[in-house]
Amino acid sequence: MTREELAGKTKQKLNEIAKSLGVKGVSKLTRDDLVEHILLLDPPFSANPNHEEEISQHLNNTQVATEPFYVQPPLPEHLTGIAVAEQRETQIPQDYQDTKIVLMVRDPYWLYTYWNVNHETKEHLSTFGRWENIPLMLRVYDITAVSFDGSNSNYYFDIYLNHFANNWYIHVGGPNRDFCVDLGFIQANGSFYTIVRSNIVTTPRDNVSDVVDEEWMVIEEDFRRLYRLAGGEIGNSSAELVESLIKRLEREIGSGAVSSLASPVKHLAKERKFWLVLNTELIVYGATEPDAQVYIQNEPIKLRPDGSFTIRYALPDGTQTIPVSAHSADGVDTITITPVVSKQTT
Repeated sequence: MTREELAGKTKQKLNEIAKSLGVKGVSKLTRDDLVEHILLLDPPFSANPNHEEEISQHLNNTQVATEPFYVQPPLPEHLTGIAVAEQRETQIPQDYQDTKIVLMVRDPYWLYTYWNVNHETKEHLSTFGRWENIPLMLRVYDITAVSFDGSNSNYYFDIYLNHFANNWYIHVGGPNRDFCVDLGFIQANGSFYTIVRSNIVTTPRDNVSDVVDEEWMVIEEDFRRLYRLAGGEIGNSSAELVESLIKRLEREIGSGAVSSLASPVKHLAKERKFWLVLNTELIVYGATEPDAQVYIQNEPIKLRPDGSFTIRYALPDGTQTIPVSAHSADGVDTITITPVVSKQTT
């Protein structure tokens, strides 16, 4: 049947011819698609001048498939090998023929583990009976602050398994704790037999750190460098630094980025334009011999090449005692100066 003959037929007639040739899902094909499929699958009819009668007879003897998809035409021979190779490469194996168990953290209270036992290990365990009959279990060890040797955990608990399982979620209820897991079973004498042991994991904390430093200090050069990295623009003087900090606070408060600031900063209601920002900072600076050793509050500090130094402190309410000691390079001379600063915010 030629393309010209097919082009003169109605779509309904093309549907009937396509169905008779085994094309599935013809209702979803366009007229041009129907013509192409018929030409591809119609060599027996194209040479027969009485093809209309033969098609009618073929329609009466053919069971039409009703699946909602059609047959993909066969690939050219030069592409067949490539398709088979790609299909082979994308097949994921059921396992990787090793015996291994992996432990992972889901959150402060839950762990997740998965495992595989290969054929060789199962054969080795056949002395204990058929693999399907061995009573498998997970033994979960809490080994926080312990150099674990398999028998000195803080505590452990068991989870009984069936042989169809290869992964498990474990509720440990222990934030900031160390755990590991054994896959094994209880032997006839009551002892536990370890098939494979997992890695060690640590559950994260479930609260905010309770370490709060009310006092802190940082060398001025480091402070300026960090401030610039955070997007601040400052000059060389402390006055320029303070002015830059105030401008940055104004931008953050004005944009709504800061909803509330801790005392002593006062932030009035948003509908009022009147506001006040206040904070305090203590700068300790001085100089000594460039080769001397200087300690502030018993912490060593680094001197500039000319022997000068500058340290910045947050200044909370209360009395702050800040001893500063300088020791000569030969260790003979020591000078200590102790400023005492008091602050009260009302």
